[in-house]
Amino acid sequence: MTPTSSQQTYTDLLIQYQPKPIKTELEYNRALTAVEGMMSCELTEAETALFELLVLLIEKYEESHYPMGESTPMATLESFMHEFDVAPTSLVGVFGCVELLREVVNGQRKVSQSQAESLAKFFNDLGLTHCTN
Repeated sequence: MTPTSSQQTYTDLLIQYQPKPIKTELEYNRALTAVEGMMSCELTEAETALFELLVLLIEKYEESHYPMGESTPMATLESFMHEFDVAPTSLVGVFGCVELLREVVNGQRKVSQSQAESLAKFFNDLGLTHCTN
């Protein structure tokens, strides 16, 4: 089989990153840094393949070193708010009023299906904005 330019590019990326099973915290941090640099941006086919490989290696390491229980919707919301540096007041439009927002943030009320869809759009739009900046 004759290598295509995308295969050559992938080979070059493999040589550059030298992905392998992650065994140490240093290797884990290096892989995280590489993946974070690739997140939310448009990647070539070769970069996407490398990204997916690195994510699999990171997940495997995390499964054995940082086991997690089931995530709650509130924990997911808090994680996104932290990741995108979003103040709770920025989400008033999603919930319709401050009182509902406060109840959700305090764990007194569950997120409805329509609110979950609005939150997904809100954070997806933020992720795309971060990539272009």
